[in-house]
Amino acid sequence: MAARPSVDETDRPIGPFVMLVFVFGAVFYVLGPLLDDPSRTVLAELPVSALMFVCPMIATAVLVRGREGVRAWLRGVWPRPRLSDAPWYAVSVVLMPLIVAAAAVAAGAGAGPPGAVVTWDAVFGLAVLYLISAVAEELGWSAYATGPLLRRLGALRAGAVIGVIWALWHVVPYVQQGHGLDWIVGQCVFTVGFRIVLVHLYAAGTGVTGPTLAHAAYNVSWSLSPVYDPAIAAVCVFIAAVVVGAARSITAPTDSSCGR
Repeated sequence: MAARPSVDETDRPIGPFVMLVFVFGAVFYVLGPLLDDPSRTVLAELPVSALMFVCPMIATAVLVRGREGVRAWLRGVWPRPRLSDAPWYAVSVVLMPLIVAAAAVAAGAGAGPPGAVVTWDAVFGLAVLYLISAVAEELGWSAYATGPLLRRLGALRAGAVIGVIWALWHVVPYVQQGHGLDWIVGQCVFTVGFRIVLVHLYAAGTGVTGPTLAHAAYNVSWSLSPVYDPAIAAVCVFIAAVVVGAARSITAPTDSSCGR
């Protein structure tokens, strides 16, 4: 019997995935105003609807159908690390903290708000929390949606398509958080650039691991940053996307390699 194709060996329907992500997310949109917010836990202001990070994973589980289908799919998700890919894993960990730090400096950040104390225990707790949420999201955005779109569209357009969907999915939480239109537009633009970076990391050979690490690293650094201006962060992340894309074109010149 032939082995079941992995998530990157089959063109999976993207439309049903997007529909399910928004349908499941709507549950959290409704719950947002009704429950206490998780801000004290994550050291940053977040609405309850931010907990919708589970939705891409759930949508994927529904589409791969059944316990055995999920198990077979998960076995093909995580690539076996190779020494030659070590630089890309390093980029996945350090790139977004550097971008957030650069954006904070450009926005005029000082040493932090008066009385702000961040312990290593808090940083470790954030890292664990955000790694879990990043895994849940990237099991959908990267493991399910990226491979087929990468083959059809290439990294730039695939990242832009997923990024726009990802950004729109977050608009309601941003509104519930009380952000103004300028902040929301800036953050949505940032989100598109960020997803382009994540698609490049995926295509460079890290598979789902690279985007997951970068996603978690961004959330940790964003939570700890004393100043965050999404418009400045968007400029920084698009510059990074160009640099990462150029570097990937040298080491992995085609977009047909959708992870391993």
